[in-house]
Amino acid sequence: MNILLINPELVVNPNDKFTTGIVYLPIALASLSANLEKYNYNHKIIDLFGNNPRNIKKINNHLFIGDDINDYKNDINNSSAIFIFANQVINHLSILKIISSIRKINSNIKIFTFENTQAVTGYSLKKVFNEFIFSKNDYVIIGEPEEIIVKILQNIDNLEIIDGLIGLNFKNLNKIIIKNLDELPIPNWNSIPLNNYWKIKYAHGPFTSKKYLSILTSRGCPYPCNFCIIPETNDRKWRSKSPTKVVDEIEFYIKEHGVSEFHLEDLNPTINDKRIREICKEIINRNLKIDWKIVAGTKVESIKDCGTIDLMAQSGCTYISISPESGSKELMNKINKPFDIDHAYKIVKHMNLRGIFSQACFVLGFPGEKTIDLKLTKKLIYKLAKAGVDEIAIFIITPIPGSNIFDQFNGYKNLSDLNFSPIWRKDYKKLNSLRIKYYIYFITLKTFFFPLKILKQIKNFILCNFQTKMEMIPYKWLKLTFYMNKY
Repeated sequence: MNILLINPELVVNPNDKFTTGIVYLPIALASLSANLEKYNYNHKIIDLFGNNPRNIKKINNHLFIGDDINDYKNDINNSSAIFIFANQVINHLSILKIISSIRKINSNIKIFTFENTQAVTGYSLKKVFNEFIFSKNDYVIIGEPEEIIVKILQNIDNLEIIDGLIGLNFKNLNKIIIKNLDELPIPNWNSIPLNNYWKIKYAHGPFTSKKYLSILTSRGCPYPCNFCIIPETNDRKWRSKSPTKVVDEIEFYIKEHGVSEFHLEDLNPTINDKRIREICKEIINRNLKIDWKIVAGTKVESIKDCGTIDLMAQSGCTYISISPESGSKELMNKINKPFDIDHAYKIVKHMNLRGIFSQACFVLGFPGEKTIDLKLTKKLIYKLAKAGVDEIAIFIITPIPGSNIFDQFNGYKNLSDLNFSPIWRKDYKKLNSLRIKYYIYFITLKTFFFPLKILKQIKNFILCNFQTKMEMIPYKWLKLTFYMNKY
């Protein structure tokens, strides 16, 4: 049995190359590949974006970056089953294009589309499965892919019995959530074109050295935020690898790939403060000289005190992203996400003292947001800037399939329009104008409180030594603009 795994093209909103076009290393495919190897299944990965990250074409109102699936007809015809990774909601149009093209090449092959359960930029396929099912040979997988795909391959002629699988004539909605992550093999990156990812010099997190790898030390998140898909895709269950397993994986990558920079893509890696301390101690005890970053964010309250920050800094942590979302307690109650401003201020201030770069993420346009809420957000930006936060990121709320607010919006044409710059929103111009004003306000504050940091960031941008996303994203914008003009 020959299995084909496909990572789609990267889709970018040409009106906003800053907050769209986020590049993630496909860690789900690397993990899935390792598990298929464990069960001796022959498989091949086609990473359409990774294979050709400089190839840009404009289709309607979106930019598609990467190879075209039609260039891989032989691989498709030689496959027994194809699994497509629905990695980001903005890439939805690419995924549909892939399915349509495969159907024209081979109408009989079984196509399975599986979701990204470990990224807030993903989407719940349970909510939109009809988008992917056109024939009796089309299927949608919900939940984590490693175990369910093995079960699918073991029961390829009797798929109706598989939990977490949706077909044309059946819906098995009991998704699989892996409880013991230590039982999974170390993700296999050998079939991912890592050199191509490294050469473009931008990533999801700030890319400082010549090489990096993404790792997941935990999965899920226990919090019920109303704008987020994670409560749906993970049932609010947080699970983690043991500290020893985490550091074993890091040490393996150091030896196997010569990597010393690691980007934690966990949704909330510090939920268990004792565990994160033990990970730090294990790194220190093994004398591993690494640079590791929490790039997808963490709940700052779960970092219990400054002692944890001290250990993180000592073990090589150089970047932490947190998500205040709003300075308004009333709005945060609507979002269903409590936030301790005083604790955040203390932790950010100590991160600044210990040389850990920090990011604070905010959202605008949540249903019911008032003028007073916006003023309180501006006040919080001031407080965190004074504490030493290195950058902010401001996202305009968009309804992602699987989030509690998904049905509260309309006006978008397709699911790829559901990105952090939702130009289809009637209030988009107003919100985007406010977003720009907040960015200018923050940079002004930072220049006043920490002028040397601004000068250093300019230097980092010129040298492509990105210690914050704020330095890297303009570089990404320039590169995308160059490639777009070239093609």
